Amino acid sequence: MQETPDTIVEPLFCGQLELSKPTCMMHHMRPIKCVAFEGTLTGRRFYGCPVQQSEGVNYGVTEWVDKPWHPILQNCLSRLWDMYHEQNCGRVVDKQKYEKHLAKLKTENDKLCIEYTKLVQDVSKMFDWQDGRVGHMDNQKAVEEEEFEKKKKEVEERARLEVQMEKLKLAKEQRCILQSQADIIKNTRKAKKEVEQERDLLKIEKAKLEHVVNELLSDGHASKEKLEKIKAILDS
Repeated sequence: MQETPDTIVEPLFCGQLELSKPTCMMHHMRPIKCVAFEGTLTGRRFYGCPVQQSEGVNYGVTEWVDKPWHPILQNCLSRLWDMYHEQNCGRVVDKQKYEKHLAKLKTENDKLCIEYTKLVQDVSKMFDWQDGRVGHMDNQKAVEEEEFEKKKKEVEERARLEVQMEKLKLAKEQRCILQSQADIIKNTRKAKKEVEQERDLLKIEKAKLEHVVNELLSDGHASKEKLEKIKAILDS
């Protein structure tokens, strides 16, 4: 039993199978209709187990509706998925770099806050020692604390805006991925249709050639032995 591949929502092929057979071998339940979205299986319809995967158990494919794609189509799908994984890997690397940069900025900001607080304390002590005026010291300390809180809020606001921009960027990339998935399904069906049309044309040409060989054999034209060999090749 083949493991269940990743799937994609397809409105024209979804829901539970209405027929009594086939059934899931594991749970003896009517399977659900699915469309594969993984590697060379992309676009193939199948009936899968209705029970969700749990504890790492994959209940597998109950029955395939579509036969394996033509090797040429499988090669195309494999190349498309390789290109997708390469681009996705690049996005992951960029995100990791951004997170490291953001963590570095936060560390530097915390360090600056500590140094600034220490500086404020030193300045306050200096004024207290020099002037001996508690009122002036309290007023200066209040001003410094106000400046500190203001700068702290500015840093927090800047960090919040950067995080929000990153979320918007990730949401845009997600929409691009979904659009790419739809394009892959569309191109898969188009390629399948072209392969089928080419196969039908070859069948027609083969039938015409068989008809010509049969006419030549019936009329006694050319070498009968050569025509028999040609006919044997066509029948194989």
